[in-house]
Amino acid sequence: MTRSVISALVAMALVPCAALAQDEGPAGPIFTQSDLPYPFSNAVQVGDVLYLSGDIGVDETGKAVVPGGVEPETRRMFERIGATLAAHDLGFEDVFKCTVMLADMSEWPAFNAIYAEHFKKGRYPARSAMGVSGLALGARVEMECWAWKPQD
Repeated sequence: MTRSVISALVAMALVPCAALAQDEGPAGPIFTQSDLPYPFSNAVQVGDVLYLSGDIGVDETGKAVVPGGVEPETRRMFERIGATLAAHDLGFEDVFKCTVMLADMSEWPAFNAIYAEHFKKGRYPARSAMGVSGLALGARVEMECWAWKPQD
């Protein structure tokens, strides 16, 4: 390619960036403080997407997971995620992507049964699931989500 063609391509690529800089929307990400005693945000909104941090089934103290294994942990995790969504005037119907981490993939069917209760059949979010060697506080399951939240 000639230098003039490269310059033209670079200039064309920069036009959308300049247009975004003039957008009337927020100047940057909007951070929602975590309710747990750890250094992260519960959620961060960037544009029309709300990114939820990974959540686990912690008890009321936030320092231990609820007892009983993957099923009670999953139910508690969904309660916490639902509360984060509600704090942003959203619900599970607004979630379009989830990433699931399981300490033991043999518990995937039990997780899936509870997961399916929270989404309308046929409108399940895109999802990735993986087995991991360890999760915070010895949790059995963790999930992070992305939700659609149009800017006001």
